[in-house]
Amino acid sequence: MDDSALLEFAETHANADKIKHHIAVLSDDSLRGRLPGTPEYEVAMQYVIDQYNSLGIKPLGNKEGSSFLQPITFRKSIVDESSSFLILNNLDTAKVGIEYFFLGNSSSPEVEFEGELVFAGYGIDAAQFGYNDFENLDVKDKIVVIYNGGPDVLPATERAHFSNTNTKINTLSEKGAQGIIFTTSPGGRGSFRGSYNGSRNGIVSVKMSDGEYAGRSNYGNMKFGGYFDWEFIRKITANEIDLILEKYQQGEVSQPSNSISLKGKVVNNFSEFESANVVGVLEGAELKNEYVIHTAHLDHVGVGRPVNGDSIYNGAHDNASGISAMLEIARLYSELPSKPKRSVIFAAVTAEEMGLLGSLYLAENPVVPSESIVANVNTDMPTMVGPLVSVEPLGAEQSSIMKIVERSTSLLGLKIDEDHLPEEVRFVRSDNYSFVKAGIPALRMKFGIQTKDSPTGLDSAISHMMSEIYHKPSDELGDSFNFEGAKTYVELQFLNSYFINNTEARPTWNENSFFKRFER
Repeated sequence: MDDSALLEFAETHANADKIKHHIAVLSDDSLRGRLPGTPEYEVAMQYVIDQYNSLGIKPLGNKEGSSFLQPITFRKSIVDESSSFLILNNLDTAKVGIEYFFLGNSSSPEVEFEGELVFAGYGIDAAQFGYNDFENLDVKDKIVVIYNGGPDVLPATERAHFSNTNTKINTLSEKGAQGIIFTTSPGGRGSFRGSYNGSRNGIVSVKMSDGEYAGRSNYGNMKFGGYFDWEFIRKITANEIDLILEKYQQGEVSQPSNSISLKGKVVNNFSEFESANVVGVLEGAELKNEYVIHTAHLDHVGVGRPVNGDSIYNGAHDNASGISAMLEIARLYSELPSKPKRSVIFAAVTAEEMGLLGSLYLAENPVVPSESIVANVNTDMPTMVGPLVSVEPLGAEQSSIMKIVERSTSLLGLKIDEDHLPEEVRFVRSDNYSFVKAGIPALRMKFGIQTKDSPTGLDSAISHMMSEIYHKPSDELGDSFNFEGAKTYVELQFLNSYFINNTEARPTWNENSFFKRFER
């Protein structure tokens, strides 16, 4: 089909009511927030399987093609606070949950440590961009405190990569640090209390094919990870931390006048559970042994702290909306008058909310040869809160996929915006990032903030959704959705996928892209 015929096909076949129906089913109270490892999550998986079957999508959860499910084992690590401790300068025992807490460690049931505390800014080594917190700092065998987030001087997408928790852990592990301690500086992203409450539920890792565990609770060569409250740091530095932060913001990494030593013990309790990615394929034509892979995460966070009497975190926006978009894209593919050039994989992945773990497993253990996957198209929480006038194609500028996006948006009369929330590092906070690290060009598409009447007209609706709905029991099917905007989003992502699929040349990383280094 030529572009005009394809556009007409997308516009006439995409159906807002079907998108709404999928969201209604998957965000219903009966699914209790779709927490992996629960019976309700299995109901959600079966719903996706039923949809795949109705569309003629074949099983691809294993290489034999006998099941839609790619089973995965997960380990939850919870710190035993009664058996763990932290002592400052061999004198004072710190107060857990008030001054500090340890993070679960999937590899070590029990560790002891002792060492000097040093401060390393954001803990980022981005020398290729002229930024290196370790230029005059040796952290070998040290316990290192770092701020959450990353500096504004880095480009948005690269900043997202270097701000990533796993990137920081890997950096310090490679530099020989003994432990890593995160903190939120004034005005920084995150909070001590929120992080502590989350940590008490445990940190989850994924068992890889080699038997090792991967994810945020794997500290590499380091012994442990933890978190300090800012007021505690003020106390142990005799209020020097404010000056240290001020100097850091002026480009100087400095240390307290008096050395600080820490000694401690971390005891972890482990439990394991099973979940699965739901993976299917529609076969292509002349290049059927090459694949475009669509991903959207099926999981959410389950049942939690009640808010106004409601304890079910339904996850309608996050990410029943993304699953619904992927299913609708799959339906469009299934109704094409002829097969696309390449095959298309659809993967409803698990454990995204636990650290992109389902996609990490899939990207590292693909059900087809890794080199045969040409691109990843990800639909994670598109933010369907209004008419779609502009889009933010996160990561597209790093590869030839941007040309595809320009083609698709032009057909639909949409505008392309830069990421209006670079501080949220959204590029690395969804499953597309697992494929980027596997060397596969990827696209995560978000609603932009423009409306027909204003360059920022959708900003307030998106801000409201993020502050009042995101990761709350109020993330339900309701007035916050705009289904005409959702329909346009599906049309756009279908066009992007189809153009990637049917272009003879595979997507390539730009020669100057930082992420080209992940090519295999």
